[in-house]
Amino acid sequence: MIQISQIAAANYHYKRYSMEYFLDSVARLGFHNIELWASGPHFHLDYFTYQDIKKLNKKVKERGLKTICLTPEQYVYPVSISHPDPEYRKRSVEFFCRHIEAASLLECDKVLVTTGIAYLDVDETEMWKWCRESLGEICKTAEKEGIYLPMEAFTSFTTQVFNRVEHISKMIKEVGSPYLKGLADTDVMETTGKNTIHDFIRELGNNLMHVHFVDGNPGGHLVPGEGKLAMVEVLKELNSIDYKGYLGLELLDRRYVMNPEKALKDSLTWFEKHLE
Repeated sequence: MIQISQIAAANYHYKRYSMEYFLDSVARLGFHNIELWASGPHFHLDYFTYQDIKKLNKKVKERGLKTICLTPEQYVYPVSISHPDPEYRKRSVEFFCRHIEAASLLECDKVLVTTGIAYLDVDETEMWKWCRESLGEICKTAEKEGIYLPMEAFTSFTTQVFNRVEHISKMIKEVGSPYLKGLADTDVMETTGKNTIHDFIRELGNNLMHVHFVDGNPGGHLVPGEGKLAMVEVLKELNSIDYKGYLGLELLDRRYVMNPEKALKDSLTWFEKHLE
């Protein structure tokens, strides 16, 4: 059965507070694991040297915490491995490879990857091919560093070529790397409306490596219990397969920005109520 120790706090909604405040906060609440959002103001990698990353890892470990997934900001930034421009794709591949190397320094074994935004006026077969080729290159670095790549499908509003669990499964098979895995986001799947957690479990099997466990209306990425999604049923489905991965709290709604610790505390309260 899923345990409290499998819940990973994240810094998305702590962006109005320092990194040190975030680390102190999650340690104070009793978390053991963090999913680290790699973006400004906390951890924009362009501004960090290798020594800076090692110092950050020391701060994490001093508080009894472990970074279980590094999630580079790849939605609003100019990152897309399915972009028509080969130079754009090349730089996007380099972006992910740098974060894989950073994850290794953070003693973290997972880096989240996505395909980027897909143009509606570009051939879908070509975009799929570009994405596959890019992931193949990224996987070479992942294999070298021993870092797994949980891959997330975006919503239909972002991409028409990679918004279902079947797309994740197909890409894993085509790339053929043991380090390319799948990620399920409970709010994203409901927003898209094409899959359920049962579909992700059935389609991915042991390749389901990470879950973003968030509520929604759908949409919002809310604290469990604050939206309309069937979060208890999702928990039951994951328990039914003895899921051993982590549940990342990717809380994004602006309502949490001013008092981020309360949002995490409320999340813990929900889990304490529903975990047997």
